[in-house]
Amino acid sequence: MSRILVIVEASPWGSSLSTAAWRFVRAAETAGVRVTVFFTGDGVYNAVAGELSDQGLDSPQQCWQAFGASQDVELWLCPAAVARRLPAQVADQLFPDFTVTGLTRLFEQMAASDRVVSF
Repeated sequence: MSRILVIVEASPWGSSLSTAAWRFVRAAETAGVRVTVFFTGDGVYNAVAGELSDQGLDSPQQCWQAFGASQDVELWLCPAAVARRLPAQVADQLFPDFTVTGLTRLFEQMAASDRVVSF
């Protein structure tokens, strides 16, 4: 089975990259590829509960959370990015399917993956 590591640095509202990443991961998983997603930088905002999307569009946070819960996809958050960008009261509202993990685990995943894709 092929493995892909997807790194998401885009916030859910700054551009369409977060949505593109979610669509890419969904397509890869449908094709039978094992996917791990690492959110860093402004990408950690994808893990915050709440409505942060434009009216009429699906909430990127809810899309990631639902996908992580229904598929065998690991959703990782950079601890430094979470600490820098999210106050403690917001960090408590992270979706439960996201795991805060460090760079060591990220580098191990990079070595084990066939491809690394960044959004």
